[in-house]
Amino acid sequence: MWVRGIAVGVALSALAAWAGCAGSTGAQEPGSIAAQYAANGRFEEAAREIDLAVRARPRDAALRRQAALIHDRAGHVERAIGHLEMAIRLEPRDAASWLQLADLESNRENVADAYVAYRRASALAPDDARALAGLARSAADLGFSAEARAAYDRRAQLEGRATP
Repeated sequence: MWVRGIAVGVALSALAAWAGCAGSTGAQEPGSIAAQYAANGRFEEAAREIDLAVRARPRDAALRRQAALIHDRAGHVERAIGHLEMAIRLEPRDAASWLQLADLESNRENVADAYVAYRRASALAPDDARALAGLARSAADLGFSAEARAAYDRRAQLEGRATP
């Protein structure tokens, strides 16, 4: 699951950066304590802390995406999906939430659900190579050869290389 490795690495880097965030008043951002726990691999503690932050700001889509990442790493995949579904309800045009949901569904081998989410992510962010790669793989797995080829070609075009 190379997608998971890349996505987790990028997400953990973002969490580590988030852990150091402070507002202009010097107060920590919601979720920063959870991010610190997660950056240290303490995902159960991070899950408890992020749940507190989400209760305080339930309509914060970015916080919901962070909660989804932490819950996924803690092994609470259904909770992670619930947070992403809420993030999407709050901000339906946020490609990051769709892409995160797609990666989760792909990791669970829910190809049809992953395809739908990758398709939406790539529609919202047509230059996102990760969304295009996921769309291409899931479309190919579902037998949508023309769509898979178009996604592979678009990704190759973005990367400045030709496809075979």
